[in-house]
Amino acid sequence: MQIQHEAVQSMPRLPFKYYEHDPLTTIDVAPHWHQGIELNYLLAGDSLTFVTDGQTQQYQPGDIWATNRRSVHSATGKSDADWDEFGLIIDDDYLLTQLPASANWQLTLGTVTAKAAHPTSYAVIQQQLLAIHDLLQRPVTDIVRLQVLSHFFQLLVELDQHFAILKDDSATSPNQSLTDAVMTTINDHYAEPISGTTLAEQYHVSLTTLNQQFKTNLQLSVNRYLRLVRLMNARRLLLSTNTKVDYIAVQCGFTSAKTLNRNFQAWKGLTPTDYRQAYQRYHQIDTSCL
Repeated sequence: MQIQHEAVQSMPRLPFKYYEHDPLTTIDVAPHWHQGIELNYLLAGDSLTFVTDGQTQQYQPGDIWATNRRSVHSATGKSDADWDEFGLIIDDDYLLTQLPASANWQLTLGTVTAKAAHPTSYAVIQQQLLAIHDLLQRPVTDIVRLQVLSHFFQLLVELDQHFAILKDDSATSPNQSLTDAVMTTINDHYAEPISGTTLAEQYHVSLTTLNQQFKTNLQLSVNRYLRLVRLMNARRLLLSTNTKVDYIAVQCGFTSAKTLNRNFQAWKGLTPTDYRQAYQRYHQIDTSCL
């Protein structure tokens, strides 16, 4: 699934893609994922609702956070706020070459406990991100590239030393290409009647093997990941449209509104209708996009 919120720039000879929020566009981001780790910095605006793998976090101006590999994430915020946000999506092949141990990273940057536990390191990462942001306002000459890399490497050091939990992947050898391919199929076809069983058949592996790979790479079973993608897209439609819940259920791959209701209530603690009534008023509906 493509990143839909910013014009992501591939920087010449730099090991990341860079984005900066376009003030003429909405801050809202549809659910998506990518292979590389994403680092975000909210400079100004308002409270930003960021949902990662079904977990909702509120970020305020001045906050920084990381999105782990293959995590499904989305964002929503007030349409009239003066948003200023930027970020990096790290090239995963480069990162694994330079720092092989990062293959097992589960980053905690962005959690309240992590910030409180390591305030000095948190401030250092803020400074490095701002320095990269300021440098990239200029043409990327050889000297600028070296300056950017010096700040980038310091970011990696701080992440590794203070904000990385190492996952134990010893039980199953990770097959990331298989996981990525199945994730792409799910994100493109979640509205269709697919399941872990049909996906395993499509990719010529057993359901047990596919679940092992998903749990190794995502800490989720394939069916749980599929359900999460469907729920996050249902949430997006509930907040951004006035479409009936029955229709949203079909559009998001649920067999019925009853099934959507049961799963949504287990996820958010509210039925889809109650959730829409509680939160839709915070989101302006742009009918030109419907």
